[in-house]
Amino acid sequence: MTSFQRNRGVALITILVIFSVLSIMAIQILNSQQMQVQRTANIINGSRAYQYMYGAEVFATSQLSSYFEESKAERVHRLQPWSQTGLAFEIEQGLGQLQGSIKDMHSCFNVNSVIMEQLSAGGDEGRQIGGNNRQPSGNNKKANDGSEGSGMPGVDLFAKLIEPHLEDNSVSPQALAVATKDWIDEDQEPTGIDGAEDYTYTGLKVPYRTADTLMAHTSELLVVKGFTPEIYDAIKDLICVLPTTDGTINVNTVKPEQAELVWMLLDDVDLSQVRQALESLPEEGYDEASFFEALGSGKVSEQGQGRLVYDSRYMLLTAEARVNTGKAVVRSLMLKQESEFHVVARHIGE
Repeated sequence: MTSFQRNRGVALITILVIFSVLSIMAIQILNSQQMQVQRTANIINGSRAYQYMYGAEVFATSQLSSYFEESKAERVHRLQPWSQTGLAFEIEQGLGQLQGSIKDMHSCFNVNSVIMEQLSAGGDEGRQIGGNNRQPSGNNKKANDGSEGSGMPGVDLFAKLIEPHLEDNSVSPQALAVATKDWIDEDQEPTGIDGAEDYTYTGLKVPYRTADTLMAHTSELLVVKGFTPEIYDAIKDLICVLPTTDGTINVNTVKPEQAELVWMLLDDVDLSQVRQALESLPEEGYDEASFFEALGSGKVSEQGQGRLVYDSRYMLLTAEARVNTGKAVVRSLMLKQESEFHVVARHIGE
């Protein structure tokens, strides 16, 4: 092979290598450009979805305000339009969807109410408790089931709610309720032998401290002493959190299948009686006289004083907006003041 032929071979190989490198670079540039275009589209779609999500808040508050103003409804109850199946709308000429539903936050047990001070009969229903939220003295009061109570109404009620759903015998419902109370209250003094403050949690393999403030989400229970994912899953549909120690339960919005939320506040009445009364909810909802007439027996327990109500203040909007690849979810807490509704807290995300 001559020198000329060898040079031609080297040149050809060099050209092929250069062509391969340039082809790879071109492919990478095109892929990167496509990714940037898709990323930009996702950002735009996500931003549009968020705007629709905030629009859902405006729509919900205005519709609720209009309904209660025009209907002159005396109380919030689950036979009203807001409580029916959630609404869904097509948006962006069919390229997206906006859907939402509303839940009354007085049809579940507010975990933060474990530190709610006991209210006397006829007291201010649903008021927010301030100060250090310490419970009144008076240990060894009778609990709803007739056993010796802790003297802390919120703790006893939470324990009673947990008990039927507790399959793990290694922990008692009272211990779980007391640990929850210590997680929320402002002091560092454990409540009895079942209490748990910083010294309990800082000794763990991964140490942490108690919140010493109101819970922001029910999932915080998973880091409270004694709680497990199984226990949490068993009770999560019965509990909620509010940015207040208000622990009132609205008879008129509790579903019959969750009748224990009302039953736990009563004495001398069977759960079946409560469930039957809730199934027979009048068109305008119950007031105190008609509810106990429907029960046929029973009374508000000592722990339940001030907690059994027939109207609501807090409602939760859950809205989801989708625009092509964009998605936005919001849970907005609304406060009812007369017939007006206002958003007072917002949680964005799943």
